[in-house]
Amino acid sequence: MIPAYIISLANQQDRREHMQQECARVSIEATFIDAVDMRQASQSDIERLSSRLLHKKTKKQRWLTRGELGCALSHHQVYAHIVRQQHPYALILEDDAEFIRNPQPLLNEGYLKALSAQYPFDILILGYVKTLPHQLPYYYRRLPIKHRAKMNTDGNTIYFGTPWEQYGCGTVAYIISREGAEKLCRATQTPCATADDWLYFEQHHGLRILHSRPAFVLEALEKFDSTIRQEKAGFLQPKTSSVIIRSIKGYLKHIGMNYLGMKS
Repeated sequence: MIPAYIISLANQQDRREHMQQECARVSIEATFIDAVDMRQASQSDIERLSSRLLHKKTKKQRWLTRGELGCALSHHQVYAHIVRQQHPYALILEDDAEFIRNPQPLLNEGYLKALSAQYPFDILILGYVKTLPHQLPYYYRRLPIKHRAKMNTDGNTIYFGTPWEQYGCGTVAYIISREGAEKLCRATQTPCATADDWLYFEQHHGLRILHSRPAFVLEALEKFDSTIRQEKAGFLQPKTSSVIIRSIKGYLKHIGMNYLGMKS
């Protein structure tokens, strides 16, 4: 099995216990990596350790928040460790991950090499944030992928692909290749983007990013609060009109990508 790492603040014992239980449930042996704690950082600390979001439009250029910078630096630590250890692949988890299906088949190096032979990748996203299990069918309709590869696992077909456009879907669970770790290690040495700004990493650093359908992990939204964002009440219940419109748009993108050759 490929190595697995869990990013967690050293004093978050409840989250660590949660992850120990989750990993035991799916028979994963994982190593905790102490997250970088920026909660008490000053603005001068932020400006010293990062750079502004200069790749954004002028009106959206800003400094990372304390939580965003801590997250980016924490993931950078893991990338550097993977590069030093020369791991071909590794699984990276955050401490609010919740397995909705067992990812064990994907954690085999031979499996990942066979997948890469179909479509080379640096990052394989296994999970998403801000989504509840019963919302996944809508999530898949709204954000379809162009099928790039497929693998049969325990009698089930898993599709891997790229969305219409990469988007910030969190960093709760993903597999990274050594080449991907090298790219991200260079890109995040002085962070200028959030850890999940996959569009930025794809466009500016050549990262090859695949998404898994179905997903294997979700954020334990109802158990833990986010250390980065503060959501408004009811953000998990989209309006019916929004669901209909986004589902139609997603269906058209699915047809365009998988039947009309768009986004090749």
